[in-house]
Amino acid sequence: MKRKFPKLPTIHLANNYLTTIPVMKSDSLEVLYLYSNQIKNVEFDRWTTPKLKILWLGNNYLTSIPVMKSDSLEELYLYSNQIKNVEFDRWTTPKLKKLSLRNNSLTSIPVMKSDSLEELDLHSNQIKNVEFDRWTTPKLEKLSLGNNSLTSIPVMKSDSLQVLDLHSNQIKNVEFDRWRTPNLWILRMGENSLTSFPGIRSYRLRELDLHSNQIKNVDFDRWTTPKLSILSLGVSANTKVYLQHNRIATIDGWILYRILKEFSYGDGFLNLEELLKECRSETVTKPSLTRPQCPNFVGGPGCIDSQHAQLCNEGTFNTSFACPNETQVCCIRPVAVDPPRHGNAEVTGCGPLPGIINGRFHILSCWNDGLSYKHEPECIQGGKYIIGSKVNYTCEKYYTLRGPRVRTCEANEEWTGPDPLCEPVCGRGNLVPSPQILIRGGKEASPGSSPWQVAIYDVQMKDIICGGALIGRQWVLTAAHCVVYHNHDNTFTVRDVEDFFLYLGKHYRNVSRDDKFVQKLKVTRIIVHEEYPDLESDIALMKLHESVNLTARVQLICLPFNDDLSDDFLDDSQYEFCGPHKGKVAGWGRDASNQATDVLTEVRLTVIPKRECRNRIHMMTEVLPDSITRKTFCAGERKNTSSFGSEDGKEYRTVCEGDSGSPIVFASHNIPKSQWVVEGIVSHIYTKSGQSCSNYEPGQYGVFIRVNKFLHWIEERMSMNS
Repeated sequence: MKRKFPKLPTIHLANNYLTTIPVMKSDSLEVLYLYSNQIKNVEFDRWTTPKLKILWLGNNYLTSIPVMKSDSLEELYLYSNQIKNVEFDRWTTPKLKKLSLRNNSLTSIPVMKSDSLEELDLHSNQIKNVEFDRWTTPKLEKLSLGNNSLTSIPVMKSDSLQVLDLHSNQIKNVEFDRWRTPNLWILRMGENSLTSFPGIRSYRLRELDLHSNQIKNVDFDRWTTPKLSILSLGVSANTKVYLQHNRIATIDGWILYRILKEFSYGDGFLNLEELLKECRSETVTKPSLTRPQCPNFVGGPGCIDSQHAQLCNEGTFNTSFACPNETQVCCIRPVAVDPPRHGNAEVTGCGPLPGIINGRFHILSCWNDGLSYKHEPECIQGGKYIIGSKVNYTCEKYYTLRGPRVRTCEANEEWTGPDPLCEPVCGRGNLVPSPQILIRGGKEASPGSSPWQVAIYDVQMKDIICGGALIGRQWVLTAAHCVVYHNHDNTFTVRDVEDFFLYLGKHYRNVSRDDKFVQKLKVTRIIVHEEYPDLESDIALMKLHESVNLTARVQLICLPFNDDLSDDFLDDSQYEFCGPHKGKVAGWGRDASNQATDVLTEVRLTVIPKRECRNRIHMMTEVLPDSITRKTFCAGERKNTSSFGSEDGKEYRTVCEGDSGSPIVFASHNIPKSQWVVEGIVSHIYTKSGQSCSNYEPGQYGVFIRVNKFLHWIEERMSMNS
């Protein structure tokens, strides 16, 4: 019997357990959501969807894509699969504008030919070579090739390209002088292997990112970039730059101004002590061991501290003159003390603003004599911001602003609002699992999918023994039993901090396979909960010897301050009405063959009602699970859930030995942008005598420590030991 469906323009089938998709036939369908399923194959060539414009197939199990033929398709999202090959040259998609193949297993890209393509995302694959010179993509504006395996880039020629992302590769050399990209606005090449940077000529380039390379020399004098406004060389507002005891007579004013202006937003400084004078080649003289003192120019003192670079007009620094303070530089033409539009009237306004750590601020606008300005010489008069000046605050990548984004200089000569802060963002991992069966029903996690995941490495065992969650730049949350020795009298001894190393941004178990994005840190303090060894208090904190560097692979996880799931879901009261709730766990624990996994793996587990959990555990193990209390919850796979991934039909989703301390995270709906929140820590699992991970059965649920029940303890201990 055929069913007749209404003519639907949009169908949502995301976040289900679909493994296949039947042939689609619809004259009305325009948007189809199939992401976050378990789809392994799609027969596009048999579809009849003449109006389909947008298709989402991300986060599935696809390993290949058949030839695409569609006269209507405009956007295709295939991110987070395991696609190894795409035959673009056989596609017929004349209207395709956006194509995402992020987080797949592509090693190469065939020649691209498309008259419609505008955005192409190939981020996080294994691409080693791209033949740009053979591409025909006249409308391509955005191309992302970050986090691949490129070692070189051929000559780029594109009249349409505006944004090019090549960060996190292994590129050693780029021949910019041969490029023809007249409309390129943004070029990201951070975290590569560049050792030098040749002259670059671009009349449109506005943002250039070269941070975290190995650059030793930059030929600024060969640059022609009149619109470049953002230049990242790894120098932040708090960087200390030492140039003392050199023979530099002149520093390009354009460069020096921007360096000092950057420092003015933080605590950075430029040290020019005993900088020796050496003239340029056309007027060579012997170096002088002394420099004349910087004179007091008309309009104010000539020596300007690097934190107040905005008080010196652009391009007027001269290092041939000495200043009394090593962090100062001589300013030949300071900003005028006497405002040109106010005669000799006393200057009124607001004083300098303090720098913002991990952020910056700039003048948004000001009013002077009825005219609006956006430049410092007009807005800063006599060392003060004139009344009505507005400044705008921004934070560095991986940080978010807390406090006012815009502050105004009021008539009472006070700034509005409190000083803002830049705080690390949390819970922003990508939804990028890839479908290799490992662990117990788990999948290999893509690098960066769980950037808060910490590997706890035992120095004596020379292996990863547990996981942890990065909850602060110096703090890791884990299970207490991971960091103690248990004595025979039911007591324990906290292990020495030197017994451990903590790895962040790690993917492979074997240390020899770590890349340059992995961070290895020592531990300075271990804090175990006072009520341990009670299993319901199996929680501990580890303090790092220094703050982590936040990157795409290393970020914080959000704590559940807003009771995101908390009492209702974790205490079963909403289970009957809202259905199962799934969380994600990653770790290096044992798999179904009882072997430790070689890579970080992840598994999605369902929160199990406590009554069901207690009954199942007691029935299967004959143990009374007294650790299942208000401070814990259960998660796993139900007995009636269909098994997958093994021929004997016994493999199912669970946590195993080695996963202890790892966080179980849930997508929050109380925090903007649906960040991930750590609701639990892997603690223990009840087993039969002699039972190992390889023969766990459905219904043997893992027990997790409820983080929201320990928030006060976490905050208090972190504060006491900060």
